[in-house]
Amino acid sequence: MMQSAATPTGRRKITARMLSAQAAYGGDYDPTTPGKVLSAFKRASNALGIPRRLVDLVDYLVGRTFAADWSGKAVMAWPSNATLGDALDLGRTQIKTLIRVGQELGLFEMRDAPNGQRYGHRHAGRVTSAYGFDLTPLAVRKAEFEQIAAAHAEQRREAGRLRSEIIVVRNRILSLTELGQDGGAAGDWQGVASEAYRIAGRRSGSYDPRHLAAILSELDELHEAAVEALTPAEPAEQMDQNADHAVSDPVDTDPKGPENRPAITPTNPPSIAKANTEADGPSRPGVIRRGAANQHDTPRTNIVEAAPVKTDKREGRRESALRGFVVTTDFILRIAPAFQSWTTGPQPSWRELLEASWMVRSELGISQHAWGQACTTLGQTEAVTMLAAISARHAAGDVKSPGGLMRRMVELHERGELRLDRTLFGLADGLKGEPH
Repeated sequence: MMQSAATPTGRRKITARMLSAQAAYGGDYDPTTPGKVLSAFKRASNALGIPRRLVDLVDYLVGRTFAADWSGKAVMAWPSNATLGDALDLGRTQIKTLIRVGQELGLFEMRDAPNGQRYGHRHAGRVTSAYGFDLTPLAVRKAEFEQIAAAHAEQRREAGRLRSEIIVVRNRILSLTELGQDGGAAGDWQGVASEAYRIAGRRSGSYDPRHLAAILSELDELHEAAVEALTPAEPAEQMDQNADHAVSDPVDTDPKGPENRPAITPTNPPSIAKANTEADGPSRPGVIRRGAANQHDTPRTNIVEAAPVKTDKREGRRESALRGFVVTTDFILRIAPAFQSWTTGPQPSWRELLEASWMVRSELGISQHAWGQACTTLGQTEAVTMLAAISARHAAGDVKSPGGLMRRMVELHERGELRLDRTLFGLADGLKGEPH
């Protein structure tokens, strides 16, 4: 027997994330002003990853309040969805999505009247009764927003320092490769230069200090190997003469007796290239030794050279899930029309698509945690592409649980088994014959 479609109840849908936000951000707050609250929120919004459209909504709601409203009681605003749609140039469904995401992020709560309407009354400039948006969580979280904004600013400063240092070390390596090439030193110096460019290029637009620090560490290792490769080993004959001189002409630096003599550490230890034997192997990654078999070779044959650095190392990094598939923002909009509602113009930037992803993932029922994990594991661009693929397959009826599929795809990528390119090729084939 077929069931009839559910009739509207007039009740607002509540999600588990809304309940969690209400429990986390309830409570009293010290009297403040709307300007201070809005400033703290906007400065923290980027660190919190809050979409621009949602920031605009909060900005508009705070603008509908008076300074006296922020005196320590509930802060209310009651514009209708139609009013919000006109003010923000958004459709009814988009406004409803923004309101739901705002509640899940703990930015405001909804206080509904028995008849489902939003309205309020003032007397002598103060609210006496109101139903609509309760902005009290913004005031409660003001100190939290300020701390997040300060930490984010410090993180950006540290990231800026690391980004600059990456370029400095890269240029030092390039100068060493020029020296190696001009001086005829053995080694694949062109390969070292290419590797320096490749490693430094991974900084892209990232401002994650951990990611940038890992890049800098790799460059430091490459720089150290290049320096060692260009440092000539001391001739064996000279070392023997130095040793004979030290034995025949000793210097007593401690006349008081051997029992009080401090340990002496040589300030010029033998070169790593000379100290190592063939059995020992190289002393540093990326550096190999030549000419060790001939004990009477000249210093020129004892030079160490930088081994070509392998580009397929997987320590600490994974292969792109796209596997060479070239993705454009236009392609994203074509396979996933859900993004079109949250972008402006036919050719949005990747930044716009990233902001739109917050709304798309919410409409698909994908949790904020799952989305954040995808961005961290795959990177933002590939995470947006994966979300678009999931949206396309969900619209086609092939996916019942978008959130479960996203977590599964992230797990596959962590194991190096995700082939997102195959999904994208399939979606691209489905676009053939459609008007561009």
